[in-house]
Amino acid sequence: MDRDASGVGAGLDRADVADLLTLARLLSAPIMLWLVSNRSLDAAVLVVVIAWWTDFLDGRLARKAHRETRLKDWDFRADAWLASAVGLGLGLGGYFSWWVIAPLAAGALVMSVLLSNPAAVMAGIAVQYGMFLMAIHLWADLWWLAVLHVIVFLAAGWRRFWDVVWPAFWAGLAGLVSGRGRDRRLVLDDWAE
Repeated sequence: MDRDASGVGAGLDRADVADLLTLARLLSAPIMLWLVSNRSLDAAVLVVVIAWWTDFLDGRLARKAHRETRLKDWDFRADAWLASAVGLGLGLGGYFSWWVIAPLAAGALVMSVLLSNPAAVMAGIAVQYGMFLMAIHLWADLWWLAVLHVIVFLAAGWRRFWDVVWPAFWAGLAGLVSGRGRDRRLVLDDWAE
């Protein structure tokens, strides 16, 4: 697709579609909060599965577009906000105690905005989704869908997990421990695939 000097083209290219997927994930956070807090875990499982696949697809599309997306810096925030919405919903819905949920959700939200280091945010996201998987296993009929999705997602993204996410997590953790700052935001899609 040809674009003129202003970046305006005749239609959507891969980067634009990646932006739309990121935006959809951002907008799904309040929906997730409402679904989980109202104990609609079956519907929440479906939204989470769709959101995780949009995360997988937007990264692939952005890399294949060979240009920066407009919402590049919001991709990681969308992940943190969605996980925090799940966590807050688990608290509001009475699945887990607030003294467990509130620090996790608030921490992921604040760190996703303030930190240039994703390691702590990634840990918070993982814990909140782990709690969600536990809740849906105990209280939802579609728990198997999330488990199946995790298995398929790991199979599809196994190489990227070990080559990109895992090193980014440990590099970020080392940066947190050493107190070193980064010159710019670490975005996982900056790492080579």
